[in-house]
Amino acid sequence: VHHLGSSYCETPPIFGTFANSHEMASTNEEKPQAEKTADAMSPAAPMADVKWYRSLPLFVPGDVDAFAGLFSNNLATMLAGAQMLSSILPAEIIFGRIIPGVGLSMLVGCTYYMVQALLTASKTGQTKLCCLPFGINTPGVFAFNSGIIFAVYYSEGGGEQAAELAWQVGVAANFVQGVVNISLSPFGPHISRAVPMVALLGSISSVGIAWLYANTMMAEFAWPLVTIAPFFLILSALLAGVKIPHVPTTILPVIVGGILAWISGKATFEGVSEAADQIGWKPALLHLTPFQDPARVMPYVGIAIPLALTVAIGSIQIRAMAANSGDEFNLRWTMVGDGLATIVASFFGGGSPWGMTVFIGHGAFKAMGAQVGYSMMTGIAFIIVCFSGLSSVVLSIFPAEVLNPIILYVGLVVCVEALDITPPRHWPAFLVALVPGFFNWAQQVASDFAAAVCEQGFLIDGSLVDTGTNAACAVSARSNQAWTLSPTLTAVRAFGKGYILTSIVWAAMVVYIADRKFGMAAAWSVIAAALSSCGLVHAEVVFLPWHPEGDAAYHWEIVGGYLLTAGFLLVIELAQRFNKGPNQEETVAAKEVDEEDVSTRNPSLTDNSERV
Repeated sequence: VHHLGSSYCETPPIFGTFANSHEMASTNEEKPQAEKTADAMSPAAPMADVKWYRSLPLFVPGDVDAFAGLFSNNLATMLAGAQMLSSILPAEIIFGRIIPGVGLSMLVGCTYYMVQALLTASKTGQTKLCCLPFGINTPGVFAFNSGIIFAVYYSEGGGEQAAELAWQVGVAANFVQGVVNISLSPFGPHISRAVPMVALLGSISSVGIAWLYANTMMAEFAWPLVTIAPFFLILSALLAGVKIPHVPTTILPVIVGGILAWISGKATFEGVSEAADQIGWKPALLHLTPFQDPARVMPYVGIAIPLALTVAIGSIQIRAMAANSGDEFNLRWTMVGDGLATIVASFFGGGSPWGMTVFIGHGAFKAMGAQVGYSMMTGIAFIIVCFSGLSSVVLSIFPAEVLNPIILYVGLVVCVEALDITPPRHWPAFLVALVPGFFNWAQQVASDFAAAVCEQGFLIDGSLVDTGTNAACAVSARSNQAWTLSPTLTAVRAFGKGYILTSIVWAAMVVYIADRKFGMAAAWSVIAAALSSCGLVHAEVVFLPWHPEGDAAYHWEIVGGYLLTAGFLLVIELAQRFNKGPNQEETVAAKEVDEEDVSTRNPSLTDNSERV
């Protein structure tokens, strides 16, 4: 997988128009020694005579491929979220309020990170910087849609007023998320130093494999004739370097998928005609309606706090991935940019309930040869699509399923990049980190399945009683009560809530156990107990420890389990200190072998802590 760096240098280049690392190396070898010395020194030299806004070219050929990837990926996320909400929210809210807010936020965020890259290049003298990609927080879209908007809508009994309130709560919660992101920015470097690298990257891989890949594949396989071929076409382009010259790699699969959607009848002229009704200039204007009735909104805002923490940690992870590619950006300002763009999304255009963040896939975009132009192109394109109402038309011409293969690919890339820098002895920690995301995804699938079964009606003495929306189970499939009907259901729900934080904690514990640092593992177990005690993990909402939500007995069982684990680990740590046996020496030797293996596969990560 060439785009992941020099560790895969034997594979052919993904993007045929750009030289691979071997070609670059051989070119350097042919230069005189004086020129090579100058080349080696130049990246570290500040550009004293160059204005900061000219420190990098504003457009390079690689920006075209990167723009196609970033724009289509964000467009797919936005349209998938809009399609998900269309079952409960009117089109006026979706395309007249939410989408314009996303458009303005995209422009603000893309501009912010383009300027960040230009300033960084001006300061460091680097000429090959690729700015951090920016976009919609894909897991956050699903979390806010299902955990807040759908929850409020159904708890209010449905209907127009419930839809309006659900949108308002989502927007207000999104604002809280942005504020929390900015508030955490001063502590970002401390968080990155305290958390093992595999825990950070493993948790974002949990998002990648569960939500970006598995959840998207579930939707894709509902249209197998339309979606299978485009997915493997994207893999052929991005993994094997198969492409049509001068055509962006992601465009051809999307076109093929669109043609198949029309041939199979998945896309229709009637759908396009209905979507055209939304065309019209709808700029993002300041809108304070969601904040006028805080008493009705605040009870639901607690859901946003765990998600805001995961977004902050996600920014740390993605910035670490950029560092892995050789592009060092200031972590604090990266986290501020995420929060700022999220606040803009909540205030303008009527208000968007979807958070914004630096985007997964920096390594892939840099391998394309992109620098900063792709970011600005994406921001401008989103303004045009979102303000004009064209997003609804695009969704009717290219259904979300046609664009989703791009999300599938990104989900795979995240996991491969994480494995690339994870030493073999920490692979168990990486695998442990993947599991909570699947539990979270399973909740959504189970709720959808149960709701669909309930809507089919009920039999009394063999006769069908009712069907459709009037049918109702004795226990609502989407209620909290449904998850208390059996211990297994309770466990699935608990382990999936706050899943990114859970992934980090569990992976960190496994890392320190593998390294025989049982005291550190015990400390992380205490952290898990603290997080559990207030609902940041394993609970639906945040609460005070002395007022737990739901099953209080089960709540304290979780806390007690973590504390008991911490006690056992401390006993092992004390025993190890008084009896240093051969097993510890073998572990140290294995660690040295692993570090040598990682540095061989990826020389830029000989010291993960320094890299973060």
